Parts: sequence; structure tokens; C-alpha cells
Amino acid sequence: FGKPSKREINGIEAFEISTGKKILSIVASIGHLLDLSENKGFDGVKIVKEKGKLMFLPVYDSIKKCKVCNEQFVDFNYCPRCKSKEFVDKRKIIEALQNLALEVNEVLIATDPDAEGEKIAWDLALLLKPFNANIKRSEFHEVTRKALKKAFEEARKIDEALVDAQIVRRIEDRWIGFELSKILWKKFRNHNLSAGRVQTPVLGWIIERTSKAREKVKVLKVNVEAYSFTFKDVEIDEAPKKIKVKIETAEKEETVNPLPPFTTDSLLKEASTLLKFPSAKTMQLAQQLFEIGLITYHRTDSTHLSSYAINLAKQWFQDNNKSEIFHPRQYGKEGTHEAIRPTKPIDAKELVRLVYAGILRFPIKLTKEHLQLYDLIFKRFVASQAKKATIVKQKIKASIKINDKSYVDEKEAIIEIKEKGFYEFIKPRIHKPIKPNIYEAETKLYVMPKAKPFMQGDVIALMKEKGIGRPSTYAKIMQTLLERQYVKEIKNFLFSTKKGFKVFNFLNSKYHEYVTETFTRKLESDMDAIE
Repeated sequence: FGKPSKREINGIEAFEISTGKKILSIVASIGHLLDLSENKGFDGVKIVKEKGKLMFLPVYDSIKKCKVCNEQFVDFNYCPRCKSKEFVDKRKIIEALQNLALEVNEVLIATDPDAEGEKIAWDLALLLKPFNANIKRSEFHEVTRKALKKAFEEARKIDEALVDAQIVRRIEDRWIGFELSKILWKKFRNHNLSAGRVQTPVLGWIIERTSKAREKVKVLKVNVEAYSFTFKDVEIDEAPKKIKVKIETAEKEETVNPLPPFTTDSLLKEASTLLKFPSAKTMQLAQQLFEIGLITYHRTDSTHLSSYAINLAKQWFQDNNKSEIFHPRQYGKEGTHEAIRPTKPIDAKELVRLVYAGILRFPIKLTKEHLQLYDLIFKRFVASQAKKATIVKQKIKASIKINDKSYVDEKEAIIEIKEKGFYEFIKPRIHKPIKPNIYEAETKLYVMPKAKPFMQGDVIALMKEKGIGRPSTYAKIMQTLLERQYVKEIKNFLFSTKKGFKVFNFLNSKYHEYVTETFTRKLESDMDAIE
């Protein structure tokens, strides 16, 4: 809408701008304003009996953040961690918003378009209602002029089912995670430990995989032409200098569909695999790309694309003389969210050109990492809107014999692309076909882990598969495990630590029913039902 003017309200910065129909005064709440009390009731919930029924009443206080150690807390007038009295209180933002609410005709709350954002909106509405009763919820999934205008015009009531689900989720986190954490503090005399309904089962997976990775197996590697074959669990102490390898092949033509555009979990996995980005870094970069209006909202489990998104893809194909391979697909069911996609028909190369030419300006400097992630998102999006590819695959079976025992390794390789289709954007590796024959090849004997350690993307994909965690928490869970030093990362692989092993074993032996993935999945299902 143009460049806004600025002013201060109670020391809080407000931006003012005209949309043509409205004059907006914009203030950021900077996330949650309130959290459950730690001193009142049972972990912030008062339990009272009224007319023979139990009532559960959440008690909230404004969130404070210590300026010295960055600890976030409620209730206290000093930091409970370092005892400093230097802290920032969200009450200051609340008071500024209340003063602003008195000045305006209408309050539009535009927090994130998910359950957590709905709860923040509900808190704000309750805090502002005594000052201005005309309060509506605006929801947008991309920071573009069109999306914002639509959000203002289609402002709605707050979805209380989403709010209820988020309240239950937060109380449950307190009643399980916080209570188990307090037990850990007492047991290990360490207040930097924590437990959680998602965090602890995930730690168990990493411990199990680390254990398997520490088990070693003998592997014989054999190179035949451009292919490397691996034969596991070979019963030899010394590798033969050469060995005969029987190669059998079969070829088949296949039609391959493109993958859908990214969801949160698939983006985190791909960025981990291809770009070697930790999940927290990917989410930080995605948040910034969303805020400056380059991608849609990045916390989503939907693969759906709107008609607007498909028209945006169509425009890019036309602008780049690729209309002949355009093939629109919407994916999934239409719902509240879309997949993660670009908001403009501009690829990464063109984006760089427009920025350098001064045609596009952003409030932050785009780094190489921003561009790498944007490129990943853009290519996945346009590939999803391209025609199928036709390829020829070769299935290869390699067999060897050692001391009358047979060992087999099988591979599949793309040896030809007959119709490029979406492979125009996501380049596959093309292999040289190998002829069936008996080859004599040199060998090398290795000792290798029985299982490959997890990368962050693998763990997040497993969380999605097993139905625990949410798009808004995937990266946070990984970050917590690393910060608590339950897990360490070496060359992008995750390994459990002694501390993590001790904490998990204690919780699993004493409080098993609360730290299983089955229990967590059931809770997630119940909360989804509330939504």
C-alpha cells in the first residue's frame, strides 16, 4: 500500500497507512501476550466444582522476557532463572493496543492463520473488548496487496473451536511436559532439563537409531563400470583382490508424476537433504520470505493449490515460453491452508535481477540462503504444474559368491528421459546403462553402521508419518533436543548423548504411559477433533 508513517504509543511503534478505503494503524503483538500462570491453580488451571460439575479455569498472566538471560516467564517481578529485575513485559504492548483501540472505529486482528494464531487473536479480543467492541479476525496466507485487501473485506468472527483446541493443547503441555520436567529437575538436580509429549518420544527414536548406527556390519564394496554395489554382512576377514560379479538387468518405461508442492514437513526434509539446513534455520528463512511477501504461509500440512496459484503458475509458464508443458493440478482438498508456494511468477534468477535493478525492494537483505530456499520452493511449485515425465529405468541385480554363499545387491537407475515434462525443473541423475554380463571387479572391505543415523529431515518426516507434532512445532522440537544436549549433530547426522539416554531411560521406566508415541498420537487426534 506504499510507505507507512510511524508514531509511538506508550513507547510502542505503530505504522499508519491508507488502503484507499481505510486508514490502518498497525501494531505488532510480537507473538503470544499471555501464558498460563505457574503459581496459581494446578500449573495455571484452577479446578473448581460448580453445581456438581468440575470446572477447569485457565489463569493467565502477561509474558515477560529477561534482558540478561532471555528467559521467558510469567507471575514473577524478577527473572526466576538469573534473578535479574531487568525484563520486558508484554503488558506494555497490551496497554498500547488498548489505547489505540479507543482511537479507531474497528479492530482487525491478523495473527498467524493457524490454531496458535487463533488463540493469540482470542486473547487480544478479550483484552481489547472493553475499549472497542467492534473486533473482527482477518486471516491471510500471503503478504500481498491482493491477499491483505481480501482479508480486510472478509473479516470474520474468531473460531472458538480452534481456540479451545489450542487451550487444551497448552494445558496438556503444562500438565505433562512441565510436571515431568519438574521431576527431572529434582532427579538430576539440573533445571536445564525438560520433557514433553512429543519431545520425549522423538528422543526415543533418535536413541534407538543411534544404537543401531553403533552396531557394525562388514560390507564388501564392488565397482562395476559406473556403478557401486554394496554387499552387507559378508562372512570374511579379508577382501579378495578381485571377484566375479554377475549382472542381470531389466528395462522398463515409466510415466512419472511430479511431487506436490511443499508442506512444512516435506520442505524441512528437502532443505535438510539438499541444502544441509537445520530445521530451525529453514523455518527462520521461510518466516522471513513469508513476511516480505515472497512465499505463502509456511506452517501448513496442506498440498492444495488455489485457482489463483494455478493462474500464477500459468503466467510464469507463458512468460518463459514453456506453455506446452503446463499441466494444472490442484492437489488435495480445499481447506483453510494452501501448500507452500511463491506469491509471484518470479523465479530465483529473475528475483536476483529485479533486486539488483532496484525494481524490487525488501525490508531485509536477501542472502544466498534466502535465495537457495526460495529456489527450492519455486522449482517444486512449477514442477507440480508441469506435465508428467516419461523415463526408461534399468533394474540391476548384482550377485557374487564367497565361500559358496551368495550375496545380492539391487539398484534402479534412470537411463533415459523420453519426455522431460517436470524434469525440466528438477533434474534427475541420468546413468549410463550397464550390459548384463559377468564382470571381474576389484573389491574393498569396510566396517559400516548397521543403520544410517537420522538427519533432521528424516526425524520430521517420521513425526508426520506417525502423527505426532504439528507444522508449527516440528522445527522447535528438533531445536529443543539440540539445546538440551540430549542430541548432538555431527556432519548433519543426529546422535543421542549420554544425557539424553539417561533422561529418556528414566522417563520411559517411571512414566512410560505418558511418553509413548501412542499416547501422544491419541492426544493429537483428540485435539484435532476439538478443532
